Amino acid sequence: MDESQSIKTDRRRRRPALSCVSCRRSKIRCDRNLPCGACVRSKHKTCVYEPQGRHSEVTSAPVGPSHPADPLSAVDSEPAVSPVTSGSNHTHRGDALHEDHSTLSLNGSTPVDSTSSQSHGPSFDVRSLLDRIKDLERRLEDSTGNHSPQKNVGQPPTAEPDLVATYPSQSHWMNQIGSRREKKSEPIAMVNRCKALARTVKAQRMPVQNVKFGTNIPPREVTDQLIDGYLRTSETVFRILHIPSFRREYENFWLSPDSADLPFLIQLQLVMAIGASVYDDHYTMRKSAMQWVYEAQCWLISPVPKTRLTISGLQVMLLLCLAQETASVGQDLVWISVGQVMRTAIYMGLHRDPKKLPKMNQFRSEIRRRLWNTILEIALQTSVDSGGPPLIYAEQYDTCVPANFNDDQLKDDDTPVAVSPPEKFTDMSVAIAFRASFPARLAIARLLNEIGTQNTYDDTIRLHNQLSAAYKSLSQQLQRFTLGDRQPTGFQRRLVDLLVRRYFMALHLPYFGPAMSEPAYAFSRKTVVEISAKLYSTVFPAAAFSPRPLQSQINDLSQMSIVPDGDDLARFTTCAAGFARSILSQASMAIGLDIQNQLQEDDSLGPPTPRADLLNIFRDSAAWVYRRIYVGETNVKGYLFSLALLTHIEGLVKGLKRAEIADSIIEVGTKSMRDCVELLKRQTVPQPDEADTTNNAQLDFDAMMAVDQDWEYDSTMQNVLFNFTNIESVLGMQTGSDMMGADFSQW
Repeated sequence: MDESQSIKTDRRRRRPALSCVSCRRSKIRCDRNLPCGACVRSKHKTCVYEPQGRHSEVTSAPVGPSHPADPLSAVDSEPAVSPVTSGSNHTHRGDALHEDHSTLSLNGSTPVDSTSSQSHGPSFDVRSLLDRIKDLERRLEDSTGNHSPQKNVGQPPTAEPDLVATYPSQSHWMNQIGSRREKKSEPIAMVNRCKALARTVKAQRMPVQNVKFGTNIPPREVTDQLIDGYLRTSETVFRILHIPSFRREYENFWLSPDSADLPFLIQLQLVMAIGASVYDDHYTMRKSAMQWVYEAQCWLISPVPKTRLTISGLQVMLLLCLAQETASVGQDLVWISVGQVMRTAIYMGLHRDPKKLPKMNQFRSEIRRRLWNTILEIALQTSVDSGGPPLIYAEQYDTCVPANFNDDQLKDDDTPVAVSPPEKFTDMSVAIAFRASFPARLAIARLLNEIGTQNTYDDTIRLHNQLSAAYKSLSQQLQRFTLGDRQPTGFQRRLVDLLVRRYFMALHLPYFGPAMSEPAYAFSRKTVVEISAKLYSTVFPAAAFSPRPLQSQINDLSQMSIVPDGDDLARFTTCAAGFARSILSQASMAIGLDIQNQLQEDDSLGPPTPRADLLNIFRDSAAWVYRRIYVGETNVKGYLFSLALLTHIEGLVKGLKRAEIADSIIEVGTKSMRDCVELLKRQTVPQPDEADTTNNAQLDFDAMMAVDQDWEYDSTMQNVLFNFTNIESVLGMQTGSDMMGADFSQW
């Protein structure tokens, strides 16, 4: 071949190839559809177009054994183009994106072609490849009419590749094989065909779900109140949602409920489940809240878990953790669920700051930072609640603290927004101020719950001082906000105060029991009592001065307000479970045991006189526990224990003899349990909207508990039923100890 022919060949090869590869090889006219008409008529398996763009010209090479003339294999570094199977009317966009990003650096560095260092191989621009893919998708939709399908609540959600980012570490299997792959069109086409068939096979194997999601949505006016209850309480401290985006989807939901995305529907139901705890004084939406929690659990354990590796899926998991606690659905096991949430977030790359990841806009960066911040807070909180190790280590994540933005400042576009100054109060100010105390709180949780830590009293005092400094700084920060136009709500200030002060009590509780007999730990005893009083007064400020009646008639409870003036925090701690119950229960028990011990140690000639404020708080706490049973709490042991301890305290104040105190405790305990049985009986009666779904079987409480029979007091029973004053067992400081371990001789 002479030089002129070689030049002509070069010029011909530099012209853009508009026909598909099969038509070019067969030298027939191509209609440039996808797939083209010739491939359809000839039943060709694949219809592939060569990539085009400013870097797609292929330099000519001598024809020979090492450089075949076949354009399908001319250069081994040619990027794979997502093929279309003849007779199919759709492509898989996720596969195309995956294949074209196969040579991207896993650490987010500049993408480099695997063979770009070879002198005879061309280099391709990733942007041109993406543009080519978009063009192919557009042409496919134009030719087949395959537009975006209508969203269906019953279908699994599509993954959000722009929000999901997995970044395997060095031990991941992807890093143990070569990243270079042969990108010849026929094999890659068959790989994609196999992927499509694999998805079909998986879909056929998927079991049929009997759960019908979204069948229990209340009317619009009720739903609005439930959502508002969540947004003004939990969401103001534990940031999970971008409120403008959520409200926009919420409005679209009411315009077309049947076309709502399933992930959003689950989010909506969980938001309502949390908001139901502050909806009214009597927790009338408890059953619906539990149903919404169960539906979310079913969705999360359904097949194809990868489709939930999205920001929306992660928000559902976080909302579920909060809803489990508020609705009392496996609230004792939330620490386990939080571990799954944290690992999911790490798999999605949320433990890496967005600055170290491939470029994303400000909106998505801040959403990721907010979610990681909330995951850390909930993981620490459940660690303290469950007694499990926090499993949080600063060297394992580098995500920064969220910036000080209002939600309406963040929009999903590329327009940068200036961060508000620290002194300006925004939607994130409380969460950011709360995060500043995180290291001190984490150190306490590690000291208490991790194996192998040396918990000396010097360590306790040191961590006490660290937490005191962090708490003082937090208080000053929140106080500065009160000077501006916008300031924290009462719920925000009181909830943060409750969540931080509990660490003082947790830190000193191990020494509370020994302090009853060891003066060296007197500081811990004083701290536990004073902090407990402040914790309870934070929720119920009037309790120290005017406690509620100890026990009203059951018929009177429905006519009275259980919480003062619809206070959100008081209503939340009365209706919800989880930390809302445990913090106040632990505080009231510590106060009661301290009063009892003081009265027993009193050696004055006159009758002992306990602190009036502490006695009032303990009386109010007994009434609070009873009201929790009225609104749906099923655990009555706490109420029995509180009344028995209160009766003993009042007997000591009156100067009663030991036998008289024992008789009073038996009488009060019997009456209180009869009342609790009546309350639980009422809860078993189906409500009007439950009549159709209630089983016909009736529970025979008389046969089960013999509550209608006369209970005869036997003096031998006292050491079994009301032998309860073991401080260590009450406060959980000794494993395996009997909760009713002490005898009446200690009274």
